[in-house]
Amino acid sequence: MPRPALEQPLSLRLSTWLPYRLFVVTAQIARPLEAFYGERFGLSQAGWRILAVIAERDGASASEIGRAAGLDPFAVSRGIGQLVELGFAKRNTGKTDRRQAAVVITHPGRKAFDEIAALGRAIEDRLLATLGAEERAVFDSGLRKLQGESAEIEAMGWRALVAGDGS
Repeated sequence: MPRPALEQPLSLRLSTWLPYRLFVVTAQIARPLEAFYGERFGLSQAGWRILAVIAERDGASASEIGRAAGLDPFAVSRGIGQLVELGFAKRNTGKTDRRQAAVVITHPGRKAFDEIAALGRAIEDRLLATLGAEERAVFDSGLRKLQGESAEIEAMGWRALVAGDGS
């Protein structure tokens, strides 16, 4: 059954609104991580995200990187350029389409990624240590559900939500 259309403005308190609370946690975690990889390696946020993608998916194309990292084509292009300039990545000709480059991580890039990932894991470990085992399991399950629903919300767009076409 479709949800009713939004008829009147509903009260929204930013400090208790779930998306904002998730954003605040993310931002508080991202700032020290970004300071580390920026100071230590001269990486931008896009550069770090792309490095993380190619560390997992070596040989990804720019469009694959953009989708995986949530970056627009301009940011992907600049980020790849930064990684190549720093010696953390190389562009190789695509295997199936010679017009499409495959981005591969280099040995220095892997070393940089491993250092940054170690700090990322330490942050994650500290956050998760505040939860008991049962809380972590419930949190993980809930987060999986929120990720799925947020993807549906993104796909349907705001117009469907306002019109009440989302179910």
